[in-house]
Amino acid sequence: MKIGREDFEALIKGEKDITPYIELDPVAGSYSVFGVKTASNPNYLIKAIYEMYESHLNKKLAVKAVRKLFRSVGMGSLGLYNLLKKFGMNLSPAEFLLLVFKLQHQQGWGAPFELVEQSEKRIILRTKHTFEAEILKDWKMPVCGVHMGWIEGVMMAVTGKNWYCLERKCVANGDDCCEFVVDQVDPSWKFKAQAVVRGDSAITEFIDHRPVEGTIKLIDDPVVIMPRFVFTSMMNSLKKTMGEMPAGGINYRAYMDMGKENVEHYKKMGITQPTTLSDMAFTFYSQMGWFHLVKSEWNEAKKEKTITLEHTVESEAFGNTGKNVCYCTAGLLAGIIEGSFGIKVQGREIKCRSKGDEYCVFTITNKPE
Repeated sequence: MKIGREDFEALIKGEKDITPYIELDPVAGSYSVFGVKTASNPNYLIKAIYEMYESHLNKKLAVKAVRKLFRSVGMGSLGLYNLLKKFGMNLSPAEFLLLVFKLQHQQGWGAPFELVEQSEKRIILRTKHTFEAEILKDWKMPVCGVHMGWIEGVMMAVTGKNWYCLERKCVANGDDCCEFVVDQVDPSWKFKAQAVVRGDSAITEFIDHRPVEGTIKLIDDPVVIMPRFVFTSMMNSLKKTMGEMPAGGINYRAYMDMGKENVEHYKKMGITQPTTLSDMAFTFYSQMGWFHLVKSEWNEAKKEKTITLEHTVESEAFGNTGKNVCYCTAGLLAGIIEGSFGIKVQGREIKCRSKGDEYCVFTITNKPE
């Protein structure tokens, strides 16, 4: 089927819909719309994608993971944008966005979009419902990760700039429509890191893993995956060399320095508020698998913070030893607090899963001046 400028113009004006441009051959298993090969997306497929992410994250972060996935889909719209330019149709980003979703929504992805507001750096769109909002109504929250990612990808493709989409209203959250606010943003390290700390994103959204090249980056910083046997091997090597207590002291000191250096890195990225610095460090180490924070309590009379962790990298690595093993974590926590608040502290593990306790518990106590 040959498609030209007049076809797209008729669709934009509402003089035609996509029906004449659908070609379906059930015997051949072929389905195309506007000459583009496509396939149906049953509701259980989309729901399965959301539930797959939810099983490893939570509902809120699952929506963000779907958004990242469909951002790539939106980026694929560049081919259509270039075709329209070849036809002499120079649509604005907002006009092109409406065309993309007219094509998609007429295939069942939602009700027609309405352009509420547009400027150079902001676009607001509204629809009576989206496909995912209908099938995920039982989540009772904003769920339109498919559309948020798609919108971001389209805008990034046609402008060459970064855009962030927020769903301000959602049918699945009980609202009367799904409304999207799209802003051009500076995707700084600070912007991404604060989203992780707030719980709006997980670090998985910002991991760039290129196994063929042998590189991994987390928010543009190079990182490595360290198997736990490497960790236990290093610890045991020190024990053999100098004995258990001196080795524990060295590990404590080394990881305390690491915690402070980590906080200094955050400061260089523009994070200055002490509580935010410590929360950021705890969140990142937790999401990287070092530990899981259960609770944190402050005793003003003792000037002492008690931190309860569900597990630590050491207790998981060493298993049941009948004694405390978390020298590295104790030092790391102390370094984070010391670096964040600019005070001298002493960290100590008072309970340990390797000793049979339910949790690994640490006290971080202010040192007298």
